[in-house]
Amino acid sequence: MTILEAMGSYCALTLSGYEIDQSKSYINTFWSCFFNEDDKRSRSVHYDHYYTRPINDNDEVPTFEYAASAETMKLRLEIMGYTLEKVRTKYAEGLESALKTRQQYNTELFDSIEDNDEMHLHTLKNGGFDHWLNLIKHIFDNNITSYSDNFEQYEDIYRFILDYNDIDEDLYLGYPNIGIGYFLRGALEAVEPYSELILDITSVVTSGYYDEDAAVCAGTAQMHLDSTLPFQKIIILTEGASDSKILCRGLKLLYPKVQSYFSFLDFDSYKAEGGSAMLEKTVKSFAAAGISNKIIALFDNDAAGVAATERLKKRKFPSNFRIMNLPPIALAVNYPTIGPHGEMNENVNGRACSIEMYLGIDILTDTNNQLAPVKWKNIEPQINTLQGEISRKIELQKNYFKKVKNAIKEDFLRSEHDWNGLTLVFEKIFIVASSINHAPTHLDYR
Repeated sequence: MTILEAMGSYCALTLSGYEIDQSKSYINTFWSCFFNEDDKRSRSVHYDHYYTRPINDNDEVPTFEYAASAETMKLRLEIMGYTLEKVRTKYAEGLESALKTRQQYNTELFDSIEDNDEMHLHTLKNGGFDHWLNLIKHIFDNNITSYSDNFEQYEDIYRFILDYNDIDEDLYLGYPNIGIGYFLRGALEAVEPYSELILDITSVVTSGYYDEDAAVCAGTAQMHLDSTLPFQKIIILTEGASDSKILCRGLKLLYPKVQSYFSFLDFDSYKAEGGSAMLEKTVKSFAAAGISNKIIALFDNDAAGVAATERLKKRKFPSNFRIMNLPPIALAVNYPTIGPHGEMNENVNGRACSIEMYLGIDILTDTNNQLAPVKWKNIEPQINTLQGEISRKIELQKNYFKKVKNAIKEDFLRSEHDWNGLTLVFEKIFIVASSINHAPTHLDYR
């Protein structure tokens, strides 16, 4: 949509070039939570994108915008809890509700005479999410809007989606109006992974509503944390300082596009104790204090960690809390151990897998091509399982931090470095994070 000076200053949210939302003077609070400051960029475009006449000696003007690929945005939304599975479920529930509302309205006013709106709602409901997705894809690909010159030539269902005069604002571009997050996650399925979601703030910046160098998205999100609870950082609680540091730096390196959505407990600043027992106490304390952030308590995949999660899962925690262990890892199925009966290879999943087990086989292997063995310590009585600990932990951690530092310095991941373990951990964290629900936030498209 071309924004003219006479119309005022607007900012727009576009997906693959199609405007899906806009606001006047300032950005929508929820938009700010989809982007981070690393997404900010500027391009040179022709002045008629924004103005009625040139403002420089040439015809080019700079843009001020945030942009992220559809692939990146899918991951961010999944982490925030907007999963594709939920999008499908919400679609079915929302269309059912919208249809009932319309039928009741028609019954009261028109003596049960079915109108076209009710017919189209039936079509969307019966066709399901995939049918809606095909309709939206056609709208995006052909840039169809209610202002298109040939709008009347399109099938009724498209005109219904774009110009539905609903009763309770229960649809947003044909999708149940329960928030931009659900709609956007669904709409992302209609575009290519390399397509971009762009927040264009050029007009409002040049009009003076924001400074050119302002951290617009970060500042807006921070000011409205109370009203954007679903977008607060997900706090990951670990068993110790080394775990937090390892995960924090690994996340920054492997998943830089979503690192801003997570926060790790700062053990060093607060002199917090470590261990599974202390993490168990911390989780209970956070729940008792009514912490509103999304919380993920991450225990080791060892006997003590498994016992702790079993105890905690017997308690009722607030819906924003999740308890998990480090995931089982293939490397640990046949791993060298040292115990009372000598040296042997055993499955140490659920018995001795601390974060070091996930640092990569290149870190775990010494100069003699030998894996750092697990040493058995004692029996965890609750689950009657031996508790083990990987040897040379400090050395392994130092080698890992060196690997990360070199990767960041060289700006690429070497093929000889093994990141599979940490990738496994983060993928599990993302899945757990996505399971935390939040309340709907209604929108007004018109």
